[in-house]
Amino acid sequence: VMDSSQGPKEGLYSSQGRADAKVRKYARQIDQARAGAANKQGTVMGVIFPCMQNILGVLLFLRLPWIVGVAGIGYSMLLVGITCTCTFITALSLSAVATNGKILAGGSYFLISRSLGPALGAGVGLCFYCANSIGAAMYIIGTVEAWEIANPDLQILEAGSFNNIRVTGYVVWAFALAAVGGGLKYVARLGTAILFVVLLVIVFMYVGALSGPRDWGEANGSFAVFDRSDPQNPVELTRFFTGPRSENVENNWGAGWDAEQSAFPSASAPSFISLLALWFPAVTGIMAGSNRSADLENPSASIPKGTIFAQVVTSVIYVSFCFVFGCTAPRETLLDDKFYAATSAFPSKTVVMYGVMLSSLGAALQSLISASRLLSAISGDGTLPILKSFAIKPGKEPTRALLASGFISFWAVTVADLNIVNPIITMFFLLCYFCINMCCALLEALEDPNWRPRFQYHHWSVSLVGMCLCATLMILISWYSAIAAICIAGSIFMYAQKNSQEVQWGDGWTGMRYQLARRFLETVQGNMHIKAWRPQVLVLTGVTIDEHAAGLLLHDMELVHFASQLKHGQGLCVVGGLCY
Repeated sequence: VMDSSQGPKEGLYSSQGRADAKVRKYARQIDQARAGAANKQGTVMGVIFPCMQNILGVLLFLRLPWIVGVAGIGYSMLLVGITCTCTFITALSLSAVATNGKILAGGSYFLISRSLGPALGAGVGLCFYCANSIGAAMYIIGTVEAWEIANPDLQILEAGSFNNIRVTGYVVWAFALAAVGGGLKYVARLGTAILFVVLLVIVFMYVGALSGPRDWGEANGSFAVFDRSDPQNPVELTRFFTGPRSENVENNWGAGWDAEQSAFPSASAPSFISLLALWFPAVTGIMAGSNRSADLENPSASIPKGTIFAQVVTSVIYVSFCFVFGCTAPRETLLDDKFYAATSAFPSKTVVMYGVMLSSLGAALQSLISASRLLSAISGDGTLPILKSFAIKPGKEPTRALLASGFISFWAVTVADLNIVNPIITMFFLLCYFCINMCCALLEALEDPNWRPRFQYHHWSVSLVGMCLCATLMILISWYSAIAAICIAGSIFMYAQKNSQEVQWGDGWTGMRYQLARRFLETVQGNMHIKAWRPQVLVLTGVTIDEHAAGLLLHDMELVHFASQLKHGQGLCVVGGLCY
């Protein structure tokens, strides 16, 4: 179609010029992509290692033995199974959405915003960013707890006090922020070495716990722990490490909700739901690979394979340790020893303690990296003008986004208690997982023509189960915290909705509105009753292509206004444009 004001030769020549410019631009983009592919990462380095490093965090070493002691082997395995099932279903939905097209920077935010719309993507993406920033504080607090247990005499303040955790945590926080600020790519490479340390520590834990007490070293059958429920008068307790025994399995299979414990005393007795909220952040690292989508050589192939592999392997490790911890020590030992994972390890608990500190610090660094990249991706889309200062050019480091992430993690470190920080993280992660499952279920149920994922092992009903599971967990853990998280995401959604009117990404809600409109029109009968009749006007007018504004110019606007007055805003007006 061509404007009549142009001659045929001029229009043809200009069209050829525009087409030639587009072809050259596309060729340059392909050359740049091939040149940068050599510096990008594959499935193992880019997805599997980051996911496993984020999943295998501090909670496995510092909280899982205590959870087994409180909930018993049976309930702890059920607890871990529920959380791992939630993340496995989400990993399937993530794999389907990730293979439906090209993935750019932003990872999970990019997937949600392009599937559910820019406004909802910004709301959930910013909550996910807060979860990553607070997650860095969780790992920092875990590092300090391990440091207190390893060296109680080398603390700045009194060991075990919240003030000591805060002050020492600020020191670790400053080091982590400086390390990430020194170069994100160097810290990302360091993550591989840290992961091997974590895996080596896990092997030492398996060998030490299953081999039982030894005649040499620290795991010789009995050891002393201190009950610091009264800081002024700590009490020394003697506890035992027995190795695998059938009586341990029998005694530890059931729950001991009201059993006395001195490892992590609290005002109220723990429950299954409170332990679920405490444990859930331990399985939330499945997004680490998708958050690095801009650094992957082939995101659509690497994210499904790497994410599912990492999720399955870590789930097996978690479930197996529920049984290993429960069968190798009496319940009293699990409830009173803060670091039983190190006490029973081979060859010495000191090796495991420092390995855990290193792994927790590495996970904190990775969380800061993921958070800063996520914030820069959200701000780069322009749906939240208040965040435009955090946008960066391609190839630049997100320094301002890193400072913002550090600010949030600083205040989270001030809480100084994992039992309080973890439920907050849980709500934000569950909200994000809910939306990931919604993306897959919505696009497949609507039979969107653009929904053609290459990952075939998914079904909309499985994603629907994942949505229900995430929503149920949010309500059971804390219904008022769930409402607060939804209100935060909703307020961001309303703000982004005002600034994303011009953004057209072809999201699922647009397809849903089209399907609903089509189905309603199909139900309208030809012989309409007079009470339900509305005028339907067809207006024919000339149209000129506006090349500068990339739109159409109607010639007879007065005629369109007249037709609108005839139907008084209650009917349907169809405008037919004649291009010539």
